[in-house]
Amino acid sequence: MYAAAFFTASQGEIACTTDKTSSQTSQVSDIEGPVFEPCRKYMDLPDSYGYCIYNMSGGFQSRKDIETFCPQAGSWEMECRHAWVAGKMHDKENYTIEELLQDCGENPDCTFELIDFRPADDVLVQLDRCKKYVRKHVRDCFGHAMQRWWFNRPDKEEVARVMERSSVVPDRVAYYVAASVECAKIGTCEGENYLKQLCQKNVLHFQKNPTKCPVYEALKMQGQFSPKEFTPNPNKSGSMNSDPRRSNNKQQNNSYRPPKR
Repeated sequence: MYAAAFFTASQGEIACTTDKTSSQTSQVSDIEGPVFEPCRKYMDLPDSYGYCIYNMSGGFQSRKDIETFCPQAGSWEMECRHAWVAGKMHDKENYTIEELLQDCGENPDCTFELIDFRPADDVLVQLDRCKKYVRKHVRDCFGHAMQRWWFNRPDKEEVARVMERSSVVPDRVAYYVAASVECAKIGTCEGENYLKQLCQKNVLHFQKNPTKCPVYEALKMQGQFSPKEFTPNPNKSGSMNSDPRRSNNKQQNNSYRPPKR
C-alpha cells in the first residue's frame, strides 16, 4: 500500500502562465505506461510529479514498479532508483546484487553504496565490480576493497594472486600490498610490472615511516553514506574517517514535500 501525507499548494505557490501550464501538460502527456496514482494530482507539474514518485519509491511493491514509474520521474529518476535499492540492499534472500545493480541504472552513487555494502568475498571480483559499475567513485571503491582485503590478513599466496593482474587504480592496490609486505612481513612485490614499481615505492615509504603502516581496523558500514567517507588516505596512515554520516540522506519518510531544485 502506498501512503503519503500530501502537500497542498496554494494557488499562489503553483500559479503559472498559460504558456507554462500548456508546456508542463504537454510534458506529462508524454509519459508512457500507467500513471503513479499517489502522485496523480501533480500531473500538470512534471517536476513535482517526478519528485513525488521519488519520495514514494521506497513503497514500490516490486522491481517491475521501478522500470514502470522511475522513468516517469524525469530528473528525479536516479534518486528514485537509489531510494528503492537503499531499502532493499539488506535483503539478500530476496534480492541478488545483480538485480539491484540493474535497478540502480546509471546512478554511480547507488551502485557504489550497494557494492560497498555487499562486498564480494574475492577481492578481484570486488575490484571488477568497482571498475564496471561505479565509474566516478572508482578510486574510493578500489580503496575500500583493498582495505577490506588488508583487514582479512592475506597470506603470501593471496598477495601474489592480487599482484599478478594490472589495475585501473594501481596506487590503491599497491599501497595495501606494500603494507602486507613491509608492515605485516607477508608476501612480496613481485607481479605485474607497474604494480611492482608502485609497491616497491610504498615499501620504502613504510620502511622510512613505520608509524604510517595502516592498522587492522574493521569497516563499520551503516547503510547510506557519502562516497568519500571511509575512503583510505595513504597520506594519513591508511586510516578511515570515523564519521559515517551522509549529508544527502535519501531515506524515505512517508510524507511528500515540494521539491527544492
